[in-house]
Amino acid sequence: MQNLNITLIGDSIAKGITTVNSKLGKVENCASKLIENYLGTKINNLSVYGQTIKRVQEKQIIENYIENLNPNDRNVVVFSIGGNDSDYNWNEIALSPLVYHDPKTTENEFVDILTKMIKELKKHGVEVWLTGLPPIHSERYFNNVISKVAEKTEISKFFNGDITNIQRHQEIYNFLNYKIAVENDCKFLDIRSIFLRKRDFLSDYCLDGVHPNEQGHQEIAKDIIRQLDEYGVKPVER
Repeated sequence: MQNLNITLIGDSIAKGITTVNSKLGKVENCASKLIENYLGTKINNLSVYGQTIKRVQEKQIIENYIENLNPNDRNVVVFSIGGNDSDYNWNEIALSPLVYHDPKTTENEFVDILTKMIKELKKHGVEVWLTGLPPIHSERYFNNVISKVAEKTEISKFFNGDITNIQRHQEIYNFLNYKIAVENDCKFLDIRSIFLRKRDFLSDYCLDGVHPNEQGHQEIAKDIIRQLDEYGVKPVER
């Protein structure tokens, strides 16, 4: 029987990072840990706070992974990324709010880089899964994060006074992940809808409006486990 080796490449949410009073913390039983316990196999979590697909490329994570691959195992790479890619340099925007600014990773860059990584992994027999992005709450993010690092009045000008642009812009990168998964025959794990269906989804979030709290991670894990079951991914037999 093949060993199941899962490697998770994501950002702070995938790592289980939380924020409390602007300080970073960590959910001990985060979603990846709960899923690891369910599947009965260790997840190699390479997720990092602030991770973007460009940083994954710069650090040659995929090349190093392939170099150390055991082809006799069932190897799976899960990308849970895109939130930081959709983010902006808020200080630059505050200096020139009325001109166009690219996000940290443009849509085309995100699609091109991630697609190339998927194709390279598949060439070596690796299964690739992608997750969506949990929704963000524009008002919380604007008031508790952006306004702490940049002049909020100037940032508001960039959004033409409508800060809900923040959540709509992030939604694009959730869709890009889904589109890439479909076009490259990858499993897609939706971790967005579970929150969108809840009228009180903010009870599952930290004050920053971005990071799920412990309860939020439990919701993510529960829904991913349901989706894995639908895909036929079962716990490892002991």
